[in-house]
Amino acid sequence: MENLTQYSLAAQTGSTLEHVIYIFLSLAVSVFALRRNALTLSAALGAFFLAVALYLAGGPLFFILLMVFFFSSTFLSHFKASLKDPIEVRMHAKSGPRDLVQVGANGGAALIMAIPFALSQNPAYLVAVAASFAACNADTWASEIGILSKKAPVSLLTLKPVSPGLSGGVSPLGFLASLGGSAVVALTYGLYQLAAGNSGVLLLMQILMITFGGLLGSVLDSFMGAAFQAKYISHETGELTEKPVDNNKPNQLYSGLAFVNNDFVNFASSLLAASLVLLFVQLQ
Repeated sequence: MENLTQYSLAAQTGSTLEHVIYIFLSLAVSVFALRRNALTLSAALGAFFLAVALYLAGGPLFFILLMVFFFSSTFLSHFKASLKDPIEVRMHAKSGPRDLVQVGANGGAALIMAIPFALSQNPAYLVAVAASFAACNADTWASEIGILSKKAPVSLLTLKPVSPGLSGGVSPLGFLASLGGSAVVALTYGLYQLAAGNSGVLLLMQILMITFGGLLGSVLDSFMGAAFQAKYISHETGELTEKPVDNNKPNQLYSGLAFVNNDFVNFASSLLAASLVLLFVQLQ
């Protein structure tokens, strides 16, 4: 890990031109997301500052991991959107472009892990940051692809069938998508390490830990979604939904805690998965 630490530190203390390049890339991606209607204006600004902060904390690695998550999740959000959009509008409190809170929910755990790395240069935090993005990517891929499953999802808590798109539901297709999303981030981390001159069994173990951490984060997301996330009975359809309000009229709380929404679950699950991976790495 020594080579990778030096590589990241070199990026942090690089030339002014290198900093300008990455700041410009952060701005370009944020503008692209705004123009593609993937982010709201406030979310685009938040994403810009998040990207810059991650780059300054950990160099290109953290920036690249963020980009892998952003572009893969954005692509999948548009994949077969005509089939998914009606379900998401009916089920989810938020639909359409991601807002600032959603940006924080998906990138906050990575930033929390990146700051201690910038202060300590402890390589264990590199793995933790990667695990946080793996968890977010795994959950996003599971949601965007799993919702298309022809087999009805079941609640991770009760194992009873639930409506497609309802948080806490899992399916074989969603699990495979989750594995794919986690593995993409883990392999990106591995390729970066190879470029930094690291290889061998240690690198393979780290890739496996990041992949497992991502899957764990997705499972935790589904568990918390089933056990704690607020679900309501729609006063319009009588069906379960995650929307607290329909047409400016409140829906009746059916289960979960009112303050636990999808953003809360996303942030908590990715942070917990990253923390567990960090603990495991440091105990080795």
